[in-house]
Amino acid sequence: MYCDVRDAPVCCNHLFVAASFMQQWPETQRNIVTCLCLSMAAKGERTGSERKRKPIDKNGKEPSSIYYRLAIYFLALGFGILHQWHVSTLFENDRHFSHLSEIEREMSFRTEMGMYYSYYKTISESKNFMEGFSRITRDNLTEYPNVIDASKKYNLYPEIIIGHLYHVAKTLGLLSKQQCWQIERGDNLPPVTSCEGLAVPVYFYLEIVWYCAACTGAILFLYGCRLSDSVYGGTIAILCFFYNHNECTRVQWTPPLRESFAYPALLFQMYSVTVAIKDYRTGQTTIKHPCRDKIYLRIFIGTLLSLLTWQFSQFVFTTQIIALLILKWLMILPKELYSNIILMHMLPLVIVAIITQNVFLVCSLYACLLICNDISAFLLSKVSRFLDQSKLSVLEMIGTVVLTRLLKFYLLDSMDDAHVFNILRSKLTGYKDFHTLLYTCSVEFDFLQYDTYEIIVKTLLLPSAILAGFLIVYSWYRNYRINKNYLKWVEADVAYNALQTGAFILMAVFIMRLKLFMTPHLCLFAGTVSSKKYLEKVGLRSEKIRGALVFLLLAGMAYHGVKNLQKERGFIGEYSNVEQEELFEWIKENTPRTAAFAGKMSLMANLMLSTGRPIVNNPYYEDKEMRERTINVYQIFGRNDLASVYDILKTMQVDYVVLEEVLCFGLGKVKEGCRMVDLWDVNDNGRQKQAGKSSICPILFRGSAHPFRRVFVNRSFAVLRLDYSKYVELKPRVIKYYKS
Repeated sequence: MYCDVRDAPVCCNHLFVAASFMQQWPETQRNIVTCLCLSMAAKGERTGSERKRKPIDKNGKEPSSIYYRLAIYFLALGFGILHQWHVSTLFENDRHFSHLSEIEREMSFRTEMGMYYSYYKTISESKNFMEGFSRITRDNLTEYPNVIDASKKYNLYPEIIIGHLYHVAKTLGLLSKQQCWQIERGDNLPPVTSCEGLAVPVYFYLEIVWYCAACTGAILFLYGCRLSDSVYGGTIAILCFFYNHNECTRVQWTPPLRESFAYPALLFQMYSVTVAIKDYRTGQTTIKHPCRDKIYLRIFIGTLLSLLTWQFSQFVFTTQIIALLILKWLMILPKELYSNIILMHMLPLVIVAIITQNVFLVCSLYACLLICNDISAFLLSKVSRFLDQSKLSVLEMIGTVVLTRLLKFYLLDSMDDAHVFNILRSKLTGYKDFHTLLYTCSVEFDFLQYDTYEIIVKTLLLPSAILAGFLIVYSWYRNYRINKNYLKWVEADVAYNALQTGAFILMAVFIMRLKLFMTPHLCLFAGTVSSKKYLEKVGLRSEKIRGALVFLLLAGMAYHGVKNLQKERGFIGEYSNVEQEELFEWIKENTPRTAAFAGKMSLMANLMLSTGRPIVNNPYYEDKEMRERTINVYQIFGRNDLASVYDILKTMQVDYVVLEEVLCFGLGKVKEGCRMVDLWDVNDNGRQKQAGKSSICPILFRGSAHPFRRVFVNRSFAVLRLDYSKYVELKPRVIKYYKS
């Protein structure tokens, strides 16, 4: 029988009549029912006058909720467009890109940026998309003399998609006409032609990058709003992002890098995971049919796009899996919810592995952790009825760690990501080798610099995030005093983001480049300081007081934050590298198109992009074979004898070697022990140095180049040619002498 609270007296009469009629209820039970009925009646009298009719839409939502969401989405769109404009103008200010020639624009894409952009250039300059795509699937330029499918090896899906969009837009006539000018460069340099407009391939490419940056700004605002349950939180997060912009992203300086495309997808994926966990608490997430729930589809899409666009995404997802496992083992995150999120990791992992056939991903710690945890959980499920939940969690944790270590480091024994663990090892111990020093000697892979700490403290980002952490912990403690069951008062979505932020902080402390993960997540966490549910626990219940505190916090952040913005936007530069331009022009005019080049990794990427010549080594150092190629080429910077270096390069079918003065002579701001010759001294434990051998590179650059032949030299570069000898076998005639 259904009883509504408003009809409590009627319901109770029905129950008493039924009980009297059946003569089955004892007097004690009748008294209990009487008390319940009186309570229901009193509740009905109290709440009846408070009930008000509110109009709802077809989906069961109040109009005020719909308008609020629309306002949030419009604000997110506005912040996204603002970020798009911000990074695009910073890029123009830094390089004066609109006034550069085509070769200068290409040279400004340094290191691996040049390699990635070269594939887009190949597609955009082809007659049609399929012709360009077939060329990169049979690439004989990047790892000469090997022919590889670059689309699978180098995470080139952004370039493939943008190249396809360029051809579609070109066919449909959607591209604005390019405008060209002749630019006088001064300093006795010849004038150059510079063109602008979406019809220019590089501008079309950059426009897509800026759209991705817009997505970052929009998602960050939405993420902040959802995490803090307040538009205040989203506002704090996005303003902190702008105030600490140089610490949050480098898309404005390095557009073609993989992170420019992958980070918005990663942020979207982490935001979707947060929403899935949060909605589970409110009963809005479907557990039995995750594939039918939109939020799980969003997790799937975010994971898939991230894995396709950046090889480093797997390490980010490894930290996410570890954070979710900790919450699962502490019984804060339900097993069913964890299993559904993990399913949205497994499916993209399998799809990407099939598409790319990437051993680096298949043998990764990320894949091993997913597989081994599933195995451990499955085995323990068979004995779950004999053990309590806490013991099962401990056993699952031990099983996952042991199986993952066994699978990753003993059974698979893949060496593609060995350099990553060696870098971590070098940070924790005194370990050094040639490959780790190539990384750690660069500023990006050094420990987090003092300047970063100073900036995030002055803008009140770090203090706000720490304060938010204290408020959250205090709120949980207050709830714990009321209800001793911590599973009820620990918010799984907030706990996940706290663990995720902690992982990013740890990563950034060891490798400065990874602060692009740490700082945005600190911005998100700082936004929770405005959350109403946490402020109420410290007695700040008034909405006016809350608004005033948020205003004061933003004003304090703006004091140094606006200065940072002004400094960032006030920088005006212009790209120029005359010596490198001379080198590339000489190569295009004086070497055959099939001539293979070797040299510094970053320079080789630019050389291939601007001259179209094959290269033997490139900056994709995640590949074991490429690391071996590079160490062979870099022997020319060591103390080996010239004949052995010549023979090694000859075996690699190198035609020309490009030397840089900076590397040969250890010029510029080089950390102690980070000259190229120092790296080789570490590699051979100083044996050749003790034998009295000197570096051969300075001799080849300015002295005798034998057995090489120096064919080009300017203030910064020298080109050596390997003259392969051609042998002709002469068979002597047999002369017969006859006695007369």
